[in-house]
Amino acid sequence: MWHTHADGIVRQVAQHPKEFSLVGFYDPEPRVVAERRKQWEAKVPGFRVFDSPEALLREPLDGLVVEGRVHENLKWARLALESGRPILLEKPAGTDLAEYRRLIDLAQRKHLHVQMLYLFRYVSAVLELVQRARKGEFGRIYAFRARLPKDLASYQRFVEELRLYKGGMFFEMAGHIIDLMAALLGIPSAVTPFLAHHHTEPPQSHVDNGVAVCTYPGAWGIIEVPALEVAPHSRRIEVYGTEGACVIPHLGSGHLANKDVQLIEIYRAGGADWKQIDLPARVLQISDLREFAACVAGKKAPDYSTQHDLGVQETLLQACGML
Repeated sequence: MWHTHADGIVRQVAQHPKEFSLVGFYDPEPRVVAERRKQWEAKVPGFRVFDSPEALLREPLDGLVVEGRVHENLKWARLALESGRPILLEKPAGTDLAEYRRLIDLAQRKHLHVQMLYLFRYVSAVLELVQRARKGEFGRIYAFRARLPKDLASYQRFVEELRLYKGGMFFEMAGHIIDLMAALLGIPSAVTPFLAHHHTEPPQSHVDNGVAVCTYPGAWGIIEVPALEVAPHSRRIEVYGTEGACVIPHLGSGHLANKDVQLIEIYRAGGADWKQIDLPARVLQISDLREFAACVAGKKAPDYSTQHDLGVQETLLQACGML
């Protein structure tokens, strides 16, 4: 129940009672439970917190959403799979690649669906970008560049939250971008990180300005994650190819309010200028839930494969020096 993105999942389930219902909750931290009870009890009919994960797993459940602290989530995910339930797993997939691989092996042996919650997968601009790239509109992509900053005002909170993770803010945020980069270019053959502490305040061990250069045959992928941002609307994605290019000027937020319209800029070789397209913004997280439900019901194949997710996690941990 701890993760920032958990609130969005609960809100979407509460707003779509004909599609989903929340049977119960568990979290090992009483403080977290108390805070979430204040937030969610009025929204969730029959709001119920269980004393142990085992007690929750004895309920008739179709699936589990794992939204705890990142370094503990694989443990909770394994309990869910061992009980025979599919899981929707918050990003990133823990801190231990071997443990994540064992989790995927278990899911495959038990024929259970595991879906990663990278919530930018289903925003309007990303869907448009991926669709156009897969149709070959940009030709051969030779450059991918993205920056996904965190605001300076929240710096101290994240120093504490991320103290267990060597990659600091890069570990927290870069997975979103690696996920998109891999959807366009595949998994890189090499990753060269540049991780630094550039704030004037301690601790020096906290990574607050990270860059990774990813190597592809015929392309570079460049990922930037600063935790020092003061400029608004600066989460930017750029894709350049031999036949065109695409820019998302601002990707938006996973848990703060976003605008009703999301912009995307397209250039096609031979054109006079860039073309701006205004896309209706999609509500975050409901698409992840619907994808999960459809895959669990066997109505469709997953949009993102297990091999993709494993490759994303390995790339992230390489970039953070955590392998």
